[in-house]
Amino acid sequence: MQNRTPIHIALLETSRIICEGIQAILYQSPELDARVHRVEDLEELGELLENQSTDILIASPVHFVNREKEINSIRKEFPTLSIAVIDYGVMRQSPLPHDATLSLYDTPDHIVQSLLKLVNKNRLFCKMHQDDNLTKREIEVLTGVVNGLLNKEIAEQLNISVHTVVRHRKNITTKTGIRSQSGLTIYAISKKIVNIEDIEI
Repeated sequence: MQNRTPIHIALLETSRIICEGIQAILYQSPELDARVHRVEDLEELGELLENQSTDILIASPVHFVNREKEINSIRKEFPTLSIAVIDYGVMRQSPLPHDATLSLYDTPDHIVQSLLKLVNKNRLFCKMHQDDNLTKREIEVLTGVVNGLLNKEIAEQLNISVHTVVRHRKNITTKTGIRSQSGLTIYAISKKIVNIEDIEI
């Protein structure tokens, strides 16, 4: 049997039947080495993400109604986390920005293939960032710069000192060889650190 990289999956779903069904599909697949962590709410999800590198969140969209701010914060803090929402066939559109949709009527193979695509996308993203060796904090500072924030605003947003922001900006310039905001914006888009539609103008 070939060595498979463990895939850490957070499962945010209140229905025990649906949870056990998803877990059975993931654990029985010969293509996945899934490690599933069940969480009850967004707060528990936040704790898991802080303590365990997580590849994919599979979630019921009902947990995200009127919680857009918290979700956007999670997506910014954990840019490699892919989100798959469970489609019950009753909601017109998920309130959650997501990377894949899993229907209750999908075949086990379709679910596994969808998750493998997300994992491969994650790994490509990580590889692209490792090329320049930008740290997680440098990526966060770069995102602030691209969005036109001042050093003071970035410091407040990340809860660090202005001096630390300046140091991170110098490191980013040294590693990328780019000084201008427009150049850094193009760099961030090309490296998929930010999406064009997410840039605040």
